[in-house]
Amino acid sequence: MVLLKNIHPPTEGVRHEQADTTAVLDGQRLGCGTLYVAETRLSWFDGSGLGFALEYPSIGLHAISRDVSAYPQEHLYVMVNGKLNDENEAEMAEKAAGDEEDDGSSSGGDDDDDDGVISEIRFVPTDKTSCE
Repeated sequence: MVLLKNIHPPTEGVRHEQADTTAVLDGQRLGCGTLYVAETRLSWFDGSGLGFALEYPSIGLHAISRDVSAYPQEHLYVMVNGKLNDENEAEMAEKAAGDEEDDGSSSGGDDDDDDGVISEIRFVPTDKTSCE
């Protein structure tokens, strides 16, 4: 289960804010809340102020999905490198921050990216026109 934290939504660099958006992590519905697309991260918060933030380096793929045979509603599909859960969410955020500072040079260490493990998050807005 993903760890929802009591953190504040972004206030700087917000490019888009979408209220009434349901978050679904690996098939588990997290609830309805607000999605924030900011310059440095993608964040989602439920109505009680709990939420999570994904640094962009941890996102392997994102797309607008309109294939109702794959999922019954149009949504923003996000594939995250690694497993989002209580134990390693903080570790992933730290790793993403470290990757950002890495400047592309290799330190020679084994950087496996969790051996190909991914998490799938679907952000389903109530307003279907917002997918545009």
